[in-house]
Amino acid sequence: MPEGDNLYRAAQELTPVLVGKPLRALSLVRRTQSTEGLLGHPIEGVEARGKNLLVHFAGGLSLHVHLKMNGRIFIAPLAHARRAPAHDTVVVLDTDAHRVTVSRAPVARLIRTQDLVRDLHFRNLGPDVLAASFDLEEALRRLAARRELALGEALLDQSAVAGLGNVWKSELCFNLKLDPFAPVAVYSEDELRHLLALARELLVANVSRPVRRIPDPFTPRAGVRAARTNQRLGQKPLSVYERLGAPCYDCGTTIEMKRQGRDQRSTFFCPRCQPARSAQ
Repeated sequence: MPEGDNLYRAAQELTPVLVGKPLRALSLVRRTQSTEGLLGHPIEGVEARGKNLLVHFAGGLSLHVHLKMNGRIFIAPLAHARRAPAHDTVVVLDTDAHRVTVSRAPVARLIRTQDLVRDLHFRNLGPDVLAASFDLEEALRRLAARRELALGEALLDQSAVAGLGNVWKSELCFNLKLDPFAPVAVYSEDELRHLLALARELLVANVSRPVRRIPDPFTPRAGVRAARTNQRLGQKPLSVYERLGAPCYDCGTTIEMKRQGRDQRSTFFCPRCQPARSAQ
């Protein structure tokens, strides 16, 4: 599942391929927006904001992509790119040397760059855990305000803190031995601050770590996400996520999964290491 670190990696990969290069073609397969006025002008920037990817064009327009659960990004030398887009392609972007395609992304649109600050996808975003300007205290305030929400649900609320998804939700709660099903209100300010600080530490470490390249195609899943803080030989880099039925690395108890929240998102946990927490 693409999360904030995946999108940050995607922006890192796309920047040298796109920035400063003239745009030669742009097709938004599911939209009727005209892109002709952008052709020939340079691409000015690529950035990730939470789980959103933005490509900024000269002239004040930006391409906004949100991969949601199943979207993927591919980069290929233009000479080797397929002529016709696949059936699930939603964006085709060409420079003189490369083709970038986006598949299965439910959000792929052009928006005026100046409108991003008030756009529905961006205006309520919480502090981005990977941003250089990440405000931990503001993220803490927003997270603590969701008192009645289960901690696992609150961590997915992008208006509290941007960039966390199912993987990091499960792994962060396990690392700190927190019950993801208990309401935020049962946790102390220090516990929530520690959780956010660890999220920042681990995500920054992941996007800073050299990864084994997958040159063609590139997807945001390239590289290995490492969330286990005390990984030992023979252990996977994730402690609980997608390890349903396997023994916990720390205590040997069988890892479980429950769905939570309106969208019934999966949460993986160790019932022994993360005992149920209730209000004192």
